[in-house]
Amino acid sequence: MMGRALGIWGGQALHNLWGIANVLDITRWRPLPAGLLAAGHPLVTGLCPRTGAPIWPQNIVFATPPRVGDVSDAEIVTRVGRHLARMVGLSVIDARWPEGRPSRMPPAINYLHAGVHYAGAWLVFSSFAEAISHYSDLRFTTELRRLVAVERREPITVFRERVYDRDEFAGFVAFMRTQLPWFSNSNGPGRRVLWGNPSPFAAVNTITGNWVTTVRQIAAGRADEAVRPAITARYFEEEYAGPRDRFNSVEQMLARVTRWRIGLRGAREGLFFVDKRRLDAGWRFVGRRFVAPEKEA
Repeated sequence: MMGRALGIWGGQALHNLWGIANVLDITRWRPLPAGLLAAGHPLVTGLCPRTGAPIWPQNIVFATPPRVGDVSDAEIVTRVGRHLARMVGLSVIDARWPEGRPSRMPPAINYLHAGVHYAGAWLVFSSFAEAISHYSDLRFTTELRRLVAVERREPITVFRERVYDRDEFAGFVAFMRTQLPWFSNSNGPGRRVLWGNPSPFAAVNTITGNWVTTVRQIAAGRADEAVRPAITARYFEEEYAGPRDRFNSVEQMLARVTRWRIGLRGAREGLFFVDKRRLDAGWRFVGRRFVAPEKEA
C-alpha cells in the first residue's frame, strides 16, 4: 500500500514541477497583462455562445442521485462556475480600471481559472463517503483517465453539502491524491483546507495541466479557440461501488504531513504564488503590479 502511494506521489511531484514552471512563466518570467479578454467573452461570462446559457451544467459528466432537499446540481455547478468566472473578470480592463481591477491574484492566475471553469468536467456527489466509494472503484478512475485523455479537460469534483468536517475533507483530498496521477486541491466555503481556496460549495480541482493550453491561447490572442463546446460524449455509464468509503491510514498521514508543511509556512499559510501576509495587509495586484493599498488609486 505504502509503496504504491509513494510511486503515485512521486509522479505527482514531477507533474507539479511542470505545472509550477508554467505558472512562474506567466506570473514572473513573462507575466501576462490584464486586458487579454473582453468583458463579454465566454471565458468571462461562462455563457455558451451557441445557446446563450451557462456552460457549466452542460458539462456535468457524472452525478449520483440527489437527496430530498438538495440544491439542484445545475445550480451548484453554476454557482461554483460563476465564482471562478468572476476571478477571470478581474483581469478585464475598462475606463475606470485600465490595468484591470485590483485583485488578490495577478492576471495570469485569473486567466488560469478560465481553463478550469469553462472547460471543466463536473462530477457531483452528496458526501465524501459516496465519492470515495466511486473513486476507489478501478473502473471509475479508469473512465476518468479516459475522459481526461479524450476531452483534455480539468475534472472538478463538487459536493452538494456546504457544511463539512475539515479533517474529513482533508482526508478525502489525500485519498484523491493517492488514487489519481494528478494533484487535487480542496476548495470550499469554510476555512481553508490544506492548499485550498474559497468556493461556494466544497469542490476538488484535479489539476491535469490542460489549463495550460487555455492560458497559452489567451496569451497568443486566440482566446476564441479556448471556448470549448459542451461535452457531448457519454462517460461513466456503469454502476460503481469500490471496496471502501473512507480514507485509510496512509492517506490520513498524507493529510497530516501536508497540514504540517503548511503550518511551517507561518502567516504565508497555504498560498504558494502570492505572499498572504501582504494580502492580509491590503496589498493587491493592479495589472502586473503588486501594490500597497494607498497606491491602488
